Amino acid sequence: MQRTRVVVVGAGVVGLSTAVCIAEALPYCSVTVLADRFTPDTTSDIAAGIVLGGAPIPNIPLQQQHRWFKDTFDHLLEIARSQQASEAGVNLSSGWQIFREVPSERRPFWADDVLGFRMMTDAELKAFPQHKFGQAFTTVKCECLFYLPWLEKRTVDR
Repeated sequence: MQRTRVVVVGAGVVGLSTAVCIAEALPYCSVTVLADRFTPDTTSDIAAGIVLGGAPIPNIPLQQQHRWFKDTFDHLLEIARSQQASEAGVNLSSGWQIFREVPSERRPFWADDVLGFRMMTDAELKAFPQHKFGQAFTTVKCECLFYLPWLEKRTVDR
């Protein structure tokens, strides 16, 4: 049987993540990444990503957005809890999301997916006098300076 060849264009987070997913899901495929730049020279190299859901995106079903968020969070949480977390640059990050006005949706669609989601107390909000509402939770953070080389190594090792 002839091996299927797949080309992924781009070597940033999306491109390398796609290449790894294809290679792992379809081991009979040969995956090639084409890009004008690779790490450490991509736009993604200067970014860090904190997995945080925002307001729902118009015209995309909320169930779809929730599935995207949960799948991404669960995938990165698995890495953060693994022996590879340090090398991959994926770790847990706790913090607050604060608002000047109380949002219409006090409990966002992703609240049950992050760790320890809760509303901030009045005592906590006193530290932010310009703000009226806040949420506290733990999510995952992905440091691309480490994550991209980790992904790139996984594509080469296949």
